[in-house]
Amino acid sequence: MSKKIYLFSLVLLALTFTACSETEETGRYDNWRARSEAFIDSIANVYAGQQNGSITVTDEKERLYPFTDLTNGQTIYAKKRISRDGVKDDDKPVYTSKVSAYYRMSYFNGDVVQQNFAGTEPDEFDVPSEFLLNEVISGWGYTLTEMAEGEFWTLYIPYQSGYGSGTGSDGSLQAYSALVYDVKLDKIVER
Repeated sequence: MSKKIYLFSLVLLALTFTACSETEETGRYDNWRARSEAFIDSIANVYAGQQNGSITVTDEKERLYPFTDLTNGQTIYAKKRISRDGVKDDDKPVYTSKVSAYYRMSYFNGDVVQQNFAGTEPDEFDVPSEFLLNEVISGWGYTLTEMAEGEFWTLYIPYQSGYGSGTGSDGSLQAYSALVYDVKLDKIVER
């Protein structure tokens, strides 16, 4: 009986070492470019599935709009939260405007890269950032020209309209990253 237990233990131990040596650990950012492209394709499929081909209603308070990045022809998708409180539809910036905005930039997998507000939406304790629209990534700059002051949108930006194959000047970004921006246009500082 003890020989069977000993033999069984030895076989179990051998199987454990064999199984461990064949297991590859998958990194969080493995196959990143293909996964980024697949994410944007999935957003595009939601939009393409609509019968009228213009606006996707994801629920009663959100709509999905496509925009074309004029620098490279890529389609950027924006989920616009329908909220009329304090929104002035006629007050939109132009591509050379300086704006004040709240934003959260994250990868498509949810990892937050940069933000100037921490909750689901900015509150009175958060401070917006000011920037020129033509000095940020094209996917962000062109889309903000469609936003009215006070609107809060979620942007789905393909890597070609984001940071491309680059990793940022300090190496802090993943190359080929599809980006998700939560943006609230606070105000137009200068036209």
